[in-house]
Amino acid sequence: MAREKTIMEMRDILSRLKLGHGIKQIFRDTGTHRNVIRKLKKIAVKKGWLAPDSSLPPEKELYEEYYGMKGKSSTHPLEPFRTLLEEYVEAGISYVVMHQNLRDRVFCSESTVRRFVQTRIENTRPKEIVRRRREFGVMEVDFGRLGVVYDHRERRNRIAYVFSARLRYSGKAYRDIVFDQRQETFWGCHIRAFDYFGGVVARAVPDNTKAAVIAASFYDPLLNRGYHDLAEYYGFLVDPCKPYHPQHKGGVESDIKYVKNNFYAAFRLRQKEMGRDIPCADDILPALRQWERTIADVRVIKGIGSTPDELFVQESASLKPLPGDRFDIVSWSKGTVRPDGRVHFDRSRYSVPDRYIGKDVLVASDTRRIRVFCDLELIASHRRASRPHQDVDNPDHLGARARAYLEHTRDTLLARAQCIGDAAHELSRLLLNERPVARERSVHGIITLAVKYGQPRVEAACRRALNFDAPRYDAVKRILEKNLDTLGASHPADSHGQRLFAFARVSGYFNTHSPAEEHHE
Repeated sequence: MAREKTIMEMRDILSRLKLGHGIKQIFRDTGTHRNVIRKLKKIAVKKGWLAPDSSLPPEKELYEEYYGMKGKSSTHPLEPFRTLLEEYVEAGISYVVMHQNLRDRVFCSESTVRRFVQTRIENTRPKEIVRRRREFGVMEVDFGRLGVVYDHRERRNRIAYVFSARLRYSGKAYRDIVFDQRQETFWGCHIRAFDYFGGVVARAVPDNTKAAVIAASFYDPLLNRGYHDLAEYYGFLVDPCKPYHPQHKGGVESDIKYVKNNFYAAFRLRQKEMGRDIPCADDILPALRQWERTIADVRVIKGIGSTPDELFVQESASLKPLPGDRFDIVSWSKGTVRPDGRVHFDRSRYSVPDRYIGKDVLVASDTRRIRVFCDLELIASHRRASRPHQDVDNPDHLGARARAYLEHTRDTLLARAQCIGDAAHELSRLLLNERPVARERSVHGIITLAVKYGQPRVEAACRRALNFDAPRYDAVKRILEKNLDTLGASHPADSHGQRLFAFARVSGYFNTHSPAEEHHE
C-alpha cells in the first residue's frame, strides 16, 4: 500500500505548482505519483490556491480537502482516439495537453496517455538531460566506501573510505583515506582540501549527510551548526543537493567510482600479489598519491582536451586566499545536566551551575575547550579533558550540599576544629588517628556542637574530656548537656561516666596456693 503523503509534502507540491512547475517535473523532483499531483492540482484550482496573490491553505483545510475526496477507478481504452493522438504527436503537443483535451471524453490519467502514446504511437527516445556548466570555484564533496583493510596501529580489520573534494571546472580533486564518516572527519577533510588547493572555493556542494545538513529541504535546508561555523570562517557558501538527487553533484560521484574502479582495484591486485588478501591500511595513502601524480591528474579529460592539472592553473586564480589560522573544528551536541551537576561529553564530565540540573543544553567543543549553552546563554566554559573519564569541575558551580561534601576531608575537619581551639584540635586529631573505625563524622559532630553551645564552651568541654582521658564525641556532648564544662578540672568525672577502673580483689587472690592454705598445712 502506498505511503500516505504528509502535509509538508503536499504543501511543497502546491508551492511548486504556484511556481509554474509541471506535473512531470514535480514527479521527477519529488518522486510523488502523478495521480497524487494531479488530484492535488485539481483541488488547488478549484479552491483558488494557485492564484499569484493567494497564500497556501492551512494544514487542516488542505488535509480535509485532499483526503475527503474520493477518486474514481474506472478507465476507458484510448484506442478509439489513436488518430487524434497521432495528430497531437505530429504537432508536438505535450502529454499534459493531450490529457487535458481528452479527459472530458475518456476518464484516464495523464500517465496512461503518456504510456499509450510512447508504446503504440511514437518510438521512445532517450531522456533529455541538461549538462551543468563548468563553473569556477565550485567544490563537490562526498564519501565512498572502499573495503576492509588491516590497520597495524589498531591491530584489527577496519573499513576504509575515500573522501573526495572535486573542483567542478578543472576536475582536480583532493582525496583522503579515512576510517569513519563522523562530522569531525568530514570537516577536517574540508580544511585539508583548502590547504591542498591553496585557497578557498566560493561554493561547496555536499549531499544531505548529517555532518553537513541536519534537515534536508527543497527550499530551506537546515545546516549542521559546526559545518555552518566552518563555512562562515572560510567564507564559502553551502549548496546541498536536493533530497534523493545525487546527480546534482555528479562530478564527485564519478570521481568516487573512478577511484574505486581504477585505483583501488589495481591496488588490491598488487596487494594480493604480495600475499595480502586484506590490503594494508598504511600502504593505501602513499599509493593513492602516486596514482594521482602519474594517472589521475595528468589524464586528458574526454570532451575537454586538457588535463586536470592544466585546468587547475586557470581555476586556482579564482580561489579566495586562506585565512591566517586554520579553523579549530567546533562540534555541537545536545546533552542534559545530570543530577550531579555535570554534563557528560566525550567520555568525560564537566560541571555547570547546579541551578541547571535537569535542563537540556548544547555543548560546543573544539580541540582546546568546551562551552555549554542553555537557551542560547553561555553557562559554563572548561578546558578540554586531557584523558577519558575525567571530572572537570569549577568550584563556583557547586551547590551548598556538594561543596559541604567535598570539604568533608581530614585536613578541612582539623582546620575547622583548630578554629574552635587547641583542645578541640587535639581531640579531633586523636579521633582521626584512631583505628580501625573512621571517626570523620565524630569530628564533624563536635564541630557542629559549636553552633549550639558556642566555641568557648565546646573548647572547655574538649579540654575536660582530654583531662579525663575520654576523647569521644558522646563524652563532649554529655559534658555540654550537663554543664560540666564550667567545673574545674579536679571535679570528679562520675557524673558523665566512669573512665578509670581498678581491680576489686587484692593482688594474689587467684593464686593457686594461698598463704592461708600454706599455714593450714
